[in-house]
Amino acid sequence: MTAKKNGKILIVDDDLSISRSYQKYLESEGYLVQVAENGEEGIKKVEFDRPDLILLDINMPVKSGLEMLEELRKKMGQFTPLTIMLTAYGDLDGAIKATNLGAYDFLTKPIPLEKLRLSVKRGFEKISFSEQVAYILDEEDTPFKSSIIGRHPSMIEVYKTIGALQGNKATVLITGESGTGKEVVARAIHDTAAKGSPFIPINCAAIPENLIESELTGYVKGAFTGANTDRDGKLEAVKDGTLLLDEISVTPLEFQAKLLRIIQEKEYFPVGGSNKKIFNGRIIASTNVNLKELVECGRFREDLFYRLNVVSIELPPLRDHISDLDLLVLYFMKKVNSNMNSSVKSITKEAVDYLKTHRWPGNVRELENAITKASINVKDRVLTRDSFNFLERESGSGKDDSDQRSKSFFDLFGELVSLKDIEKKYIEHVLANTGWHKGKTSVILGITRPTLDKRIEEFGLTKDE
Repeated sequence: MTAKKNGKILIVDDDLSISRSYQKYLESEGYLVQVAENGEEGIKKVEFDRPDLILLDINMPVKSGLEMLEELRKKMGQFTPLTIMLTAYGDLDGAIKATNLGAYDFLTKPIPLEKLRLSVKRGFEKISFSEQVAYILDEEDTPFKSSIIGRHPSMIEVYKTIGALQGNKATVLITGESGTGKEVVARAIHDTAAKGSPFIPINCAAIPENLIESELTGYVKGAFTGANTDRDGKLEAVKDGTLLLDEISVTPLEFQAKLLRIIQEKEYFPVGGSNKKIFNGRIIASTNVNLKELVECGRFREDLFYRLNVVSIELPPLRDHISDLDLLVLYFMKKVNSNMNSSVKSITKEAVDYLKTHRWPGNVRELENAITKASINVKDRVLTRDSFNFLERESGSGKDDSDQRSKSFFDLFGELVSLKDIEKKYIEHVLANTGWHKGKTSVILGITRPTLDKRIEEFGLTKDE
């Protein structure tokens, strides 16, 4: 990268003979150079002429170089011109203070002209590079506050709905593709209305169907084999907080009937127990499946759907609010710095523009993973376009998604086979990928649970231990 010619330099030094010699030399190198005799005059010229770079003497009358730099930092923040400090003394304390104030370099007078030229040249190279940067993180702004990011109209509607839930415990249904941030929104709802109370998320797909009821309601000693003592469920543990039922679509119909009663009556019985318990919390359900379609297919209770859908929030996929990617990238850079003790300082505009062209099938979660992965091997604290080359490798060679899916599907068989063999192989494939979770498998296949059981028996499918 070449230095920026015709760049504007301001020399601030009370020794005019030195200032003029530096001015003449740097002008011969193609720079536009002005001179100020003290910090007070220097500040006025910075405000009026906006130089790209300042050569600033530390020790001056009226206002010292450190005082001038400190004042500029307060007024201009990260937009303070790049500053190279000058001093006639080996002032270690001054060097430390100048560095803490953001000085780029520190030169001791008398400065050989070649050394001055190289320092200025490197300074303008840094300026030229910074002009390509989309975001520079302010170190004081590292602790991240809000975890829901976006200014797109669809995200504004999400904010409005969350705000309207303050002060009540209405049941909420959050829908959206995987990775859009459904749990993040659920936590935001909780913090708005019940911060300080427990927030308990449950992944319904990860719990065996015969255990999901006892996981929620708890059980009494002797209720079933292995129940050697009384145990409270998540409904008890959540108290007056929030219970998130993620992937609600995979729950069995028998459990759905019991959940409906809990929502309606605000009461429940532990498995095997006769003592009624009261539920004082809020239930939020989330799913990446269209529950209305499941209702029409008879695989989700219609009455439960309407009980859950008192307030609905639909989260858009990242591709539908890609204009928010800039803000999301900045947020995840801060988060990575905080969680991983890394030191990512900036990301180039070229990198951000490239990220906006990616399809992001994994949505916001995939973007966070990409920023985290890129930050692990970051060079010079700057994320560049090359930092994200792995996205091309992970998405294949850029071929159409449908072609890739078709290829992987037919790779299951390897040869022409009957429809019956295809059905058997695919059911076996889905069961393996869901860990033999029959509820989730039936949702993916679009068949009822009894039909799935019938196919498993018909094809002689067994779970590998």
